[in-house]
Amino acid sequence: MKNLLFILASLILFSCGNKTKKQNHSIIGIEFSSESFEKAIEISKELNRPIFIDFSTSWCGPCKKMDNFVFTDSIIGDFYNKNFICLKYDAERGEGIILANKFEVNAYPTLLFFSPQLEIELKHVGYKGPTEFLELGYTVVNKEFSYNTIPNSLSDYELNIQDITEFSSFVGYLSPTEKDSFLFDYFQDIPHDKWYKPQYFHLIENYSYSIFSPLSKFVIVNRNKYSELYGKERIDKFISGLMLFAFETPKDLYGKPYNSLSDDEINKLLFSELAKIDSVFASKNRLNHEIMLVSMNVKENYNDTEIWNSLFTKGEYYNKHYSHFDKEWHNFPNNWYYRALQITPNNLEIKNYNETILKRAKSRLTESDYNKFAEGLSIKTVQRFVSSEKQSENSKKELTIALRILAKSHNVSKVWANDFLSKINVSDKDIINYKEEIIKNVL
Repeated sequence: MKNLLFILASLILFSCGNKTKKQNHSIIGIEFSSESFEKAIEISKELNRPIFIDFSTSWCGPCKKMDNFVFTDSIIGDFYNKNFICLKYDAERGEGIILANKFEVNAYPTLLFFSPQLEIELKHVGYKGPTEFLELGYTVVNKEFSYNTIPNSLSDYELNIQDITEFSSFVGYLSPTEKDSFLFDYFQDIPHDKWYKPQYFHLIENYSYSIFSPLSKFVIVNRNKYSELYGKERIDKFISGLMLFAFETPKDLYGKPYNSLSDDEINKLLFSELAKIDSVFASKNRLNHEIMLVSMNVKENYNDTEIWNSLFTKGEYYNKHYSHFDKEWHNFPNNWYYRALQITPNNLEIKNYNETILKRAKSRLTESDYNKFAEGLSIKTVQRFVSSEKQSENSKKELTIALRILAKSHNVSKVWANDFLSKINVSDKDIINYKEEIIKNVL
């Protein structure tokens, strides 16, 4: 077994493969099937091939690490694609919820291996590196190890994967403005042609914040090639995220020479630069920033009709001209749910706040937009209540309004309910009843 691990590790960590393969072959990795679980079972029996399922969630760090450093490897892709029916589910969405409950999946990632007869051959919880993950697959298919079982298309990782993952863990603790500097230093010794590879793009995508950093500029200039490799939606989302961050913290990005300028002057300068990159993205995010500022102003002047009119006018214009891009680009959404999150006050001591806010929203919004708004305001209110050290009669009143709204909705996730509702320990009858109703809906 030690010899097997040594050989597998050597094959994954060093480039010694067939150089006639296309440059981007290693990006393919595991090809997860889009078939339903029932259909996958049929295919598994027909081909007499076991099933591999990766259960993950959108917030799971180790899951993302496997997505970027393990599932993208060409050796792993070749082996798993030839020997398994590969499926991937978000355990908190769609069919993933049903299957996660059925197979008692409670932690992520969970790696499940089934025989064609649907018997669980192996179940592993937690992150597995490339070598260990490949060994899991060999264990399940029970094959004799030989060089013939290793695909001819070898991984072209030329840096120790452990080095990359350790750096990823380190840079994750830095502030956004520090990350760009450390990241660029790390990339100095890496040839530009390798910046396209999944493990390096993962670092840029997750830790490059400044739109003017050399790494961000490289992705923007080579946008078409990155879009071919990783999909246009993903690259558009990355660039739009850079723009949004630029509007939120312009002084940090521009540095000391610009500290004497006003926020308005910097924003104008910033907008002119961003418009050169993508005028539609820039206009969209500038309006998004304006709406955010108005939303924050509402918190301090929640009875001011003029401010509310400005919010509704800007919001309606955004929805008419830009909301379709949110879905197309999987961009940061600017709907009434997220606007309500920004309107929620930092404390719950303002009397009749939620009641007044909801009345204002109801008078101008469609039923669909109002429901989104009410849900966002309510979820944030619960979070504010839980994080507050003082739980006064007024904060309990605001909480009661929020829980009453959420009790009518089935959109609250199980994770959110566990994290926040379990921390509400009050004896008020209404609060207890609403909380129990929400938990019942979740389960």
